[in-house]
Amino acid sequence: MTAPSLRRVLVAPATIATYLLLVVPLALGWLKTSLLSPLALPGYLLYTIGSAIGNLVAPRFELWAYWIPFLTGCYAVSVAVGYAYERLIA
Repeated sequence: MTAPSLRRVLVAPATIATYLLLVVPLALGWLKTSLLSPLALPGYLLYTIGSAIGNLVAPRFELWAYWIPFLTGCYAVSVAVGYAYERLIA
């Protein structure tokens, strides 16, 4: 078995779908509270963990400033899922 290429993993459908599942429900709920659904729970957990760590490191930042690390963290989780999926189907 050969490992999938990095380029393939970064743009794999599993990577993109996972990223969208983590980000979109939470972003919709952040924009309008009535749109918050249970699908936002995994993204919300990542956002909460990142916010707690960010608050320990730099307590003066507003909560909206944690969206950049949240989006980066979601992509890292998505790449890991995409890699596992690509390895599974290879």
